[in-house]
Amino acid sequence: MRSTGRGQAGALLSLRWHMIRSRRTRIGLAVVGVFFLVLIALVVLAAAGVPLGAVAMSDGSTPLGGGELPIDRTGEVATLLPSAMLAFALLCVLAPVAAGGGYELIPEAELVAYPVKVSTLVRVALALTPLNIAWYLQVLLLSGATAYSLRGPGGPGLPLVVVLSYVLACTTVGQAIGWAIVGVRRTRTGRIATWSALAALILAGLVVIATDQASTLLDSAPTTRVLGAGLRAAAHDAGGWAPTAVVLLVITAAGYLIAVRVAAWSLRQPGDLGIDGPRGRPIRRRSLASDDLRALTRIDRASVWRSPPLRRGLLVLGVLPMGVAALAGLPWSSIALLPPLVGSGAALLFGVNALSLDGSGALWVSTMPQDPNLVLLSKARVVTEVVGGSVLLVLVGASVRASRPPHLLDLVCTLGACVSCVALVVATCMHLSVTRPHRAELRGPRDTPAPPGAMAVYSARLAGVTTSVGIAFSLATFGRSLVIPLVLTAGLLTWATVSWRRTRRIWADSTIRSSVVATVSTG
Repeated sequence: MRSTGRGQAGALLSLRWHMIRSRRTRIGLAVVGVFFLVLIALVVLAAAGVPLGAVAMSDGSTPLGGGELPIDRTGEVATLLPSAMLAFALLCVLAPVAAGGGYELIPEAELVAYPVKVSTLVRVALALTPLNIAWYLQVLLLSGATAYSLRGPGGPGLPLVVVLSYVLACTTVGQAIGWAIVGVRRTRTGRIATWSALAALILAGLVVIATDQASTLLDSAPTTRVLGAGLRAAAHDAGGWAPTAVVLLVITAAGYLIAVRVAAWSLRQPGDLGIDGPRGRPIRRRSLASDDLRALTRIDRASVWRSPPLRRGLLVLGVLPMGVAALAGLPWSSIALLPPLVGSGAALLFGVNALSLDGSGALWVSTMPQDPNLVLLSKARVVTEVVGGSVLLVLVGASVRASRPPHLLDLVCTLGACVSCVALVVATCMHLSVTRPHRAELRGPRDTPAPPGAMAVYSARLAGVTTSVGIAFSLATFGRSLVIPLVLTAGLLTWATVSWRRTRRIWADSTIRSSVVATVSTG
C-alpha cells in the first residue's frame, strides 16, 4: 500500500470493491448509491417547489376565508429544525460509539500484517458513514425541511450550504467523541465512569420530563444559531451566514484531526476485558435444558451477550429511542411510525445473518443429534426477542409522554404496527440468513454481521419495508374504522408467515444447509 493515508484509503476501498465477485452485486450497489444521491436531489427540488400560500389563522382557515389557497407552514417547519439538528448531532455521537469507534471496511484481523495508518481508518469510517441508513434518513429530512422552510428569493442553495456544513461538523466531531469513549471504556474504571455518566444523563432527562422543561431546553440549544444563519442565508445576508458556515467548516477540519489523534490513543489502550485476577468471580454453571430447543436458544442468547458490538448495540437501541420518544411527546400518528424504524435497526445488529451467531461452532452444532429445524427456530426466537424487546421499549417510552390519551383506533393501529413490523422483520432476517450467509466473528468491537455493501443493501431493504408499514398504520390513525388496521395487520402477518415457511423449506434442503454452515464457520 502507499505510505499516505489518502492512498491507503483509496487502496482499501478498491480492494473491497474488487472482493465483490458478482457483477450483478456491483451493479446493484452502484445503482443504490446513485439512487440515494438522486433521492436527496429530488426531495430538495420537490420541497423547494411547493407553492407558498396564505398564512393559516387560528381556526385553520386562510385570511380570505375561502380555503382555496395552500396554507404556508414554513414557519412551523423552521421552528422544528433546531430539534431535528440536535437529534442528528446525538446520532453522530452514538453511531460511532455503537460501532466501536467507526465502521470497518475490512475486518481488523485481516489487516494485521499491513501498516495501515490510523488516519486511514478514520477516513474510511467517515466514508462509510452514509451507509448508516439512520444517518442518511436524517440528512434527507434536514435537506428537505431546509429547502422547504428556508428558501429565499434565490432558492434554498445558500441555506443548504449552512445545513450541510453543520452535517459535516457533527459527523467528524461525532467520530472524535466516539473514539474517545471507546478508549475510555477499555478499562474497568472507564466503563464505570461512562455508565455513571449515562445514568446521570438519564436522571437529567427524567427531571426535564417531570418539570416539563423540554421545550425550554430545546429553545436554548446551540442549533438555534444554525437556524438563524440559515434564515440570513435565505435573505442573502452574507455577513450573517458566511461566518457561521466558515466556523462549521473549521470545526469539521478540527474534528477530523482530533479524531485521528484520539483514535490513535484509543487503539493503543491495552484494555482489561477478559482478564481475571486471582479473586476472579467463579463461573456459574447453568442447569440442563429440558429440551433441545431450549438448549440451542440458551447458546444463541449467550452468543449475543458475549459479543461486544452486539451488547453495545442492544443497549443503544434500548435506551436511546425510548428516551427520545419520552422527551418528544409525540402524537399517536407519529408513535405508530416508531416501532418499524426501531425494529429494522435492531435487526441489523445480527438478525440479517443470524446463523453467524454459531461462528466456527456451526460445524459442531450441525453434528448434534437434533432436528435441523430447531437450529433455525432458535435463531428466529432470539431475533424475535431482540426486535420485539426494542419495539416494546420505544413504545413504552412514547406512550408515557404522548400528546393526548389514546383512542381505541390509536391503540389498534400502534399495536398492529408493532406486531406486523416484528413479524416482517424476523421473516426477512431469517430468509436473508439462509439465502445470503456471511462469515462474521462478531468478536471485535467494530465487527458487523456482513460486509459494508451488503449491510447497506440490507438496511435499505428493511427500512423500505418497515417505513412503508409505519406510514400505512400512521395514516390509519386518521380514519374512523378499525377494519383497515385489522385487515392490514392480518395481511402482513400472512405475508410474514408465507415467507417463514418458504425459508424453512429452503433450510430443509441438506445441500443448502451444508453450504450455509460451511460459509458461516469457515468463510
